[in-house]
Amino acid sequence: MKTILRNLFYTLKRFRTASVLNLLGLSTAFAAFILIMMKVSYEYNFDTCYPDSDRIAVLNLSVDHHPNELIVLPRPFVEGVIEETPAIECGAFFDCSPNYAELISTDAKQPQYIYEPVTVVSPDFARTLGMAFITGNDEGLRQPGGAIISESQARKLFPKGNAVGSYLYMPENKKLLITGVYKDFPENSQFKNVIYRDIDKQKDKDRWGTQSYYAIIRMKPGINIQTLNEQLKSSHLAENMTIYSESDREVCAMPIRNVYYEANPWIFYKVGDRQHTWLLITIAILTISIAAINLINFSTALTPMRIRSINTQKVLGSPVNQLRIGLISETIAIVLIGWLLSLFIVWILTHMKLLSLIGFTPSFFTYLPVILISGGIALLTGIIAGLYPAWYMTSFPPALMLKGNYALSAKGRLFRTLLTSFQYIISFALLVCATFIWQQNQYMKIQDTGFARDEIVIAGLPHKGQELSQFTTFKHELEKFSEFKGTAYVSTKLGASDVYSMTGSKYEGEEFYHYEIRVSPDFGEVMGFKLLEGRFFLASDTISSNKYTYCLGTKRIKDEQHIPTDTPFRGNHSKSNYIVGYIDDVIFTSSRVNAFAYSPFLFTVESQLTKLPYAYIRIKAGSDVSTALRHIHETAEKIFPGYPVEVNFFNTYYQQLYEKETNQQYMVTLFSLLAIIISLVGVFGLTIFETAYRRKEIGIRKVYGAKTSDILWNFNRTYLRIITICSIIASPFAWFFMDKWLQNFIIRINLSPWVFLIAFAIIIILTLTIVTIQNYRAATSNPTENLKIE
Repeated sequence: MKTILRNLFYTLKRFRTASVLNLLGLSTAFAAFILIMMKVSYEYNFDTCYPDSDRIAVLNLSVDHHPNELIVLPRPFVEGVIEETPAIECGAFFDCSPNYAELISTDAKQPQYIYEPVTVVSPDFARTLGMAFITGNDEGLRQPGGAIISESQARKLFPKGNAVGSYLYMPENKKLLITGVYKDFPENSQFKNVIYRDIDKQKDKDRWGTQSYYAIIRMKPGINIQTLNEQLKSSHLAENMTIYSESDREVCAMPIRNVYYEANPWIFYKVGDRQHTWLLITIAILTISIAAINLINFSTALTPMRIRSINTQKVLGSPVNQLRIGLISETIAIVLIGWLLSLFIVWILTHMKLLSLIGFTPSFFTYLPVILISGGIALLTGIIAGLYPAWYMTSFPPALMLKGNYALSAKGRLFRTLLTSFQYIISFALLVCATFIWQQNQYMKIQDTGFARDEIVIAGLPHKGQELSQFTTFKHELEKFSEFKGTAYVSTKLGASDVYSMTGSKYEGEEFYHYEIRVSPDFGEVMGFKLLEGRFFLASDTISSNKYTYCLGTKRIKDEQHIPTDTPFRGNHSKSNYIVGYIDDVIFTSSRVNAFAYSPFLFTVESQLTKLPYAYIRIKAGSDVSTALRHIHETAEKIFPGYPVEVNFFNTYYQQLYEKETNQQYMVTLFSLLAIIISLVGVFGLTIFETAYRRKEIGIRKVYGAKTSDILWNFNRTYLRIITICSIIASPFAWFFMDKWLQNFIIRINLSPWVFLIAFAIIIILTLTIVTIQNYRAATSNPTENLKIE
């Protein structure tokens, strides 16, 4: 055994570069594997953080047999179902308005307001989720003006630790009494660490036609989801609802742990993609496989240098099994060293919080089970990677120990060729997938939104406690600067969400649904919409009775509903609406497939600017952007003193719509490149060995007049043939998986064959460059030196 180890260390020293690259490939592969599996664990354990999470479910109404589509419900319906269902221990509902934040301050005398997210919930919210409290309790949810805050918010707002019993002050002399500080929810939870406050006892109490709330329920011990749904089916409360009156409706529930992967929610809930998770698992396994193949090829290539020592041991009486165990132990040791190096890499990345691109911020010690499992996989990888080299090195008869070049035997070369081919198939497929994902993301981000979006800036103004004069003054002050072309006000932050306020209207007896956005009269001109028919809003449109509203419709409403301009149709709250004009379709949502994908927009004019807290400001083309932004901030500070005003370009929010896809792109691209690099490292190592074993052959070819280019081509054509065959094999698999992935989007790219050709060219160029560089010195050296090699 000592002789074997001595020979191994000698060989590793002689081929230092190949050895170091192989070890780095192993450590990088295991680091990638650990990070990917952390992400997988994060997703598969979504919503398992609540006590008895298997007893918590989301209450829903299945419309036209779509139980997975989580819709927003009326308050009286939710309260009735919770009260009448025997299987429900308790339940709660919450306002699911997206991006809702309140201006708050902890100082009543000299308030310095900041925005903090606030969610309105019913009294049993904390009890239903089983929220743990650091201090205090949830009594604030049962009394007017009460609230609970998260542990992280308490540290931020009350650094002295006096949160419970303190007040949060809001404009218009409103305040919230904090009665409890709850333990932070983890990242993989549907519920955020926000301020949860009480709901007004009378708000929407008897409004069966509203859609404002999601509901969660906790089942009684011993009750499963099937029993609960059997009881919910017998409920007749849906008959009292005015919404979906012409559809098949059935009360149902979904386990909260299933929401992430199986639900199709309107808003609020986070959802994942099971296909993407399996893609990550596949990449993780393939990355380890590529590194293991490198190790097998590396160990097998060492055979000519170790065969004499091994056979000498056999002649001296060492049992073959003992030799094989020793060789396998060497491989295991190498793999475990690589694994330990990978732990250091992962610790550095997590400690420095450099992993935001994968969609979460993992903690090294939070995922200790993943670390331990990876250690077991490292051990298994070492055993598997060591089996064939150990068998191969000990399979030769001792009588041949002084003869033969075993590394170049047909059997050995075929085996290494098959392993290398597997690496190329994986690398090619991953490179193609990464390229298509990148193309789709770029395509979505640059698609035409129906207006010039590059010069639009959004300023989030104070929601409450302001006068109409402040909004008009803000607009007039900005118009004094030459950088600005116009300012309009909007009720919500367009371009920052996939779903907005949805409402239904009816024309000639046919009901249709659309987004309804309230805007100031000059919104169309400021945004630069393309007018197809009629006109934009006029200032006089804000002067109307309470019985009708002026609207601006998009092309889809015009084409599908055929409502003529200036013709009344029934709108929300039984009002009559008049469409004064139609504009070309505009895009304020992503192109993902969801329940409201590409719903049409209907813009309604609003006279009370204080209800429109978002200013959309157009900067003139060619203006100095930094100067324009400075003017906006200075004007806002002067007109809204003491209130924070958030200013960002429209494109900033629009790009955030695709944050999930961007993270997917980064992950797949990064780990695909790692797989390719590890494969090339293996090729580089094999080329080092192959060059060493064929130096005499090279010398003979040179003596007989072979040119350097002929020798290099002799090495390169083998890899060219391998890559060509592997690319042909991998192409259908890559095409199939990308076609499935692209079905998640309404607007999507075509699968161009040029991507496959480019991927083929990239791998060819990289491989042939490595092989050429490595063999050039041997091909140009003095042939007499090569002929001396034994």
